[in-house]
Amino acid sequence: MEYLTQSLQLAAQDSAFRFHPMCKSLKLLSLCFADDLILFCKGSLSAVRVLKIALEEFSSATGLHINTSKSHIFFGEVSAADRQTIAAEIQLTEGTFPLKYLGVPTKWKHEDYDIIIQKIKMWLHTWASRHLSFAGRIQLIHSVLFGLRNYWMSIFVLPQSIIKEVEKLCRGFLQGFNGNRSKIHIASWTKVCLPKAYGGLGFRNGSVWN
Repeated sequence: MEYLTQSLQLAAQDSAFRFHPMCKSLKLLSLCFADDLILFCKGSLSAVRVLKIALEEFSSATGLHINTSKSHIFFGEVSAADRQTIAAEIQLTEGTFPLKYLGVPTKWKHEDYDIIIQKIKMWLHTWASRHLSFAGRIQLIHSVLFGLRNYWMSIFVLPQSIIKEVEKLCRGFLQGFNGNRSKIHIASWTKVCLPKAYGGLGFRNGSVWN
């Protein structure tokens, strides 16, 4: 990947290449994470051809090739005719927004957040048949349920309604259920979220963190 980065930077010196308008000041050409690569350039045929040649030379030297079935090209403010020409040149299908990166949407609608609630309910359904102690439920909330919540909160600003729903599910699981109804809570959620030194369980309050 270091070799590829240097090859792209060298290709960017070609007079036919133009940086993407939002990347020009930083001279940002590529972002790489694990085996995923995002390339940026101006939406012109000449700029795309420069990148194509650089990628072909890289493939020839390393034996690594673009996975066309998993790769897409995205446009912004480019005419339909130019889009077709550029896509045909690079031999990639045009992607649509919002796109997903590492399985995560880059832009969410409110209903998209339901995936978090569904994942938590899935875990709760799995644990429902187990005879878990109070301490065991605390550990699962800490390590699994809040771990899932914290992961999403590190990426997006979650709506308060989603945070409250997650905490509602955690409260019910912590105290146990009687049929379809949760038992009476022995302590308020505010107290539960206090540090252990102050009589709480050390849960991190999502409403405050967010």
